[in-house]
Amino acid sequence: MEFTLLKKKNLLHLLLAVGVLFVASCSDDDPTPSPPQEESIIDIASGNDQFSTLVAAIQRADLVDDLSAAGPFTVFAPTNQAFTDAGITNVNDVPVEDLRDILLYHVVSGRVLSNQVSTGEVPTLLEGQNLSFTVSDGSITINEDIGVTSEDLSASNGVIHVIDGVLMPEEESNSIADIVMADDNFSTLLAAVLEADLDATLLEQGPFTVFAPTNEAFEAYLTDNGLTAEDLLASPDLASILTYHVVDGEVPESAVEVGSVPSLNEAPFYVSIDPDDNVWINGNAQVVTTDIEADNGIIHVLDYVITPPTQSIAEIAVGYTNAETPEFTQLVGALSRANLVDAVSGGVDDNLTVFAPTDAAFEALYEVLEVDGYEDIPLETLTSVLTYHVVPARAFSQDLREGAMLPTLLEGEELTVNLADLQINESGLVPDLLNVHATNGVIHVIDEVLVP
Repeated sequence: MEFTLLKKKNLLHLLLAVGVLFVASCSDDDPTPSPPQEESIIDIASGNDQFSTLVAAIQRADLVDDLSAAGPFTVFAPTNQAFTDAGITNVNDVPVEDLRDILLYHVVSGRVLSNQVSTGEVPTLLEGQNLSFTVSDGSITINEDIGVTSEDLSASNGVIHVIDGVLMPEEESNSIADIVMADDNFSTLLAAVLEADLDATLLEQGPFTVFAPTNEAFEAYLTDNGLTAEDLLASPDLASILTYHVVDGEVPESAVEVGSVPSLNEAPFYVSIDPDDNVWINGNAQVVTTDIEADNGIIHVLDYVITPPTQSIAEIAVGYTNAETPEFTQLVGALSRANLVDAVSGGVDDNLTVFAPTDAAFEALYEVLEVDGYEDIPLETLTSVLTYHVVPARAFSQDLREGAMLPTLLEGEELTVNLADLQINESGLVPDLLNVHATNGVIHVIDEVLVP
């Protein structure tokens, strides 16, 4: 027998189908009595004490008129004890919408007698949710563990089967993974999550806070690093990059604070808030949408991909000297002569900001001092100049404020922030080389050596 799935919002209209009954007229002296009229499903339930909880639930869910309509319906009716066993002792404790969904999950469109039930699935009046039947040795089991204890109670608008449990519809899943899967803006992220085999983690575990890069964020990251999407998906660091975007626990926008945040990767990332109250991660990824709520956490959307740093400040500076266009050979040499390499090679617990002058900046200084190079500068002076470029805190550009005074490693000396002209003291910040993230801090490139 084919059963039709009815949408809840159209339930009443569909139930009020018109049936025409032709009744032969009888004379007043016709001795034949009229046949007794069957009671409706609601009437039968209301007249049976074992269904008092069910009736109260139907009344609270405002389904009395619906289940009194022409139908026909097949109702799988839980007893009072069944409701108690399910932990429902007072229907007023259950939200109305939840209660309505539960009840509609017990109703099938059409009159289905017990001898018409076969093993398989049947759609209920709860849209998109089916009941699963198993018929064995004359016994009917629903959803694997709910038994039919009494069958075929006939009503004028259908039939009732008594069951020993409450059928619970599956809750719609709205996990972090579900949200990512459903949003086309996250298709690259989804491909990466699936490739790294992290979908089950984001579907079933948590709670987590995920900083989710959009497709455009991935495109920008891949372009900047000369990579393709295929390169990214094949990277052995893929899982490490993805877990760097995840925080254990729920952190809504209202709880976001400036500073270090431990990620699921175990490497921390750093939150900054700019003067316009925009939230940034590691100085290069802005949070563009906040507080997308999931069953197992929260999603904040990023406009760039963040990656855990792998080199110290000193290693990054040396790496630039190995590039085709050297930038920091003079800085690295000067740090070495002043025995300050170790000072800028600290661990992940260190927090430094280095304003790094380019080779051109050092050459300009040599001309002013009328020397050939850093070797000709007295060691004490060179040490003072270099420590004047180091702030003992991790300050991304978004953390800087106009007119702020930044203490340096040179005792008693401070740097002045001039955001209007993008300067530190009189030295200009190089816009394309801000926020170079290191394991022990951050580098900002400047075009003039700072002299205390």
